[in-house]
Amino acid sequence: MTDDRAPGQPARGRPPLVWIDGRVVTADSPVASALDHGLLLGDGVFEVLVVRGRRPVMIDRHLRRLRRGLDRLAIHGTPDDPTLIGAIDTLVAAADLDDARIRITVSPGAGVSPRQRGDRPLCFVTIDHLAPALASTTLMTVPWPRNERSPLAGIKASAWAENAFALRHAAAHGFGNALFLDTTGRLSECASSNIFVVIDDEILTPTLGSGCLAGTMREALVEHGVARECDLRPADLHRADAVFTTSSTGLVPVVGVDDLVFPPTSPAIDRARAAVASE
Repeated sequence: MTDDRAPGQPARGRPPLVWIDGRVVTADSPVASALDHGLLLGDGVFEVLVVRGRRPVMIDRHLRRLRRGLDRLAIHGTPDDPTLIGAIDTLVAAADLDDARIRITVSPGAGVSPRQRGDRPLCFVTIDHLAPALASTTLMTVPWPRNERSPLAGIKASAWAENAFALRHAAAHGFGNALFLDTTGRLSECASSNIFVVIDDEILTPTLGSGCLAGTMREALVEHGVARECDLRPADLHRADAVFTTSSTGLVPVVGVDDLVFPPTSPAIDRARAAVASE
């Protein structure tokens, strides 16, 4: 059978690949115990990053955040950074993808109760095709607050059901993403991205104190001095010139938040794009 796909594109019908314990299997292969704490409790962390031109983007930032999450949850004995980088390279070659979406998932492994973890953490890495970038999106403010005092605040925890519920709720109402406020009414983050608000051509983003994820692109924009952290409230959206979100898959202009309308382009958005492209 001939393979008439374009170079760097996944073969039709090919299931995503998974790296686990130094071997590559297909995603329909069993990788976790039925007693795994990640499966039963959402106890774990994960990272999603992109590969462009067969190179993982912002890999150092992602691995630092992964380690912070593992330290927070006291999950030890996981593969080191060089091993994970090697796993990504192996998957990119095996999948024959130029651009791809990578997910690293880590849990403490199987355990007999919430208080008793096992002694062998589970770590696996998946690769799949990279979906086309969104041209723009819309946000719906959801009624459930982000708990900025949660022990999981700020890390990319596997306990993601709340975000998934909010995303489905927003989609059911015709919006692209869900916007959370924290328990004090400040803007926090979107269900799957960080939010940035442009006021008088200045790019502002909620502080980590709002419970938002320490996003890698968010980190880069703040470090480069392109964006500034501050407390933001819904009223600030009424003063905004533009709004955009960032996640590991890119920067997306926001053209609507609830009943507010924003332009899809602005000089500030262009500055932010240029800054993250340099990473």
